[in-house]
Amino acid sequence: MTKPHDGRLALVTGATRGLGYAIAERLRDDGAHVIATGTKPGGKPPKDCEYMDVDFTDAKATEAFAALVAKRGPLILVNNAGIGIERGIEELKTEEFRQVHDINLVAPMILCRAVVPAMRKAKWGRILNVGSIYGIISREKRVPYSSTKFGIDGLTAALAPEVARDGILVNTIAPGFIYTDMIAAAKDIDVPALEARIPIGRMAQPGEIAAFVSWLVGPENTYMSGSNLVIDGGLVRV
Repeated sequence: MTKPHDGRLALVTGATRGLGYAIAERLRDDGAHVIATGTKPGGKPPKDCEYMDVDFTDAKATEAFAALVAKRGPLILVNNAGIGIERGIEELKTEEFRQVHDINLVAPMILCRAVVPAMRKAKWGRILNVGSIYGIISREKRVPYSSTKFGIDGLTAALAPEVARDGILVNTIAPGFIYTDMIAAAKDIDVPALEARIPIGRMAQPGEIAAFVSWLVGPENTYMSGSNLVIDGGLVRV
């Protein structure tokens, strides 16, 4: 039985846990050969996914990784790797701000640049940048994180028209709160109180987001590009 991503190579960054893991798993199940990245040697992506480690805070390592990616020529890129630092502006260190930008915004740009030539040649490509509702709205102590998530959508908005005539579609998703292992293990998060704020009444499961991502980067999406798609159970509308 034919699967939507049969024969295609996909790169998913930050794919050893949480949403990235679920996306890699879903793309694999839908027929793609998935390269999954993590920060450490010996990381554990979903079964049957190829694993590569890279430190996106290391400029030379990021460029070297991008050169390898360019040679492989994936036709699907999911820029998911990201970190957040909660810090008031007066306590925020410049190096912390730069670290968040290197991982959340600079590395995605470098990887987009690496994959576009092969996509242009194939006249087909899909790039998905993982943003956040904190790139739509924000709150206190989110200067590093929100500035990158607003920025990643700016990257999408500018890149989408640049490559559209070559059959390359570029989009952002803006997930809300997702119930991951990290959330489950956190002792400082009041999950019931958080879920009470969400109109649907619960957090998303990673697989729910991954299912939509698989469609968005697949052959059935033939016209949606340059969009920032909010997936948050209705939270930012209330």
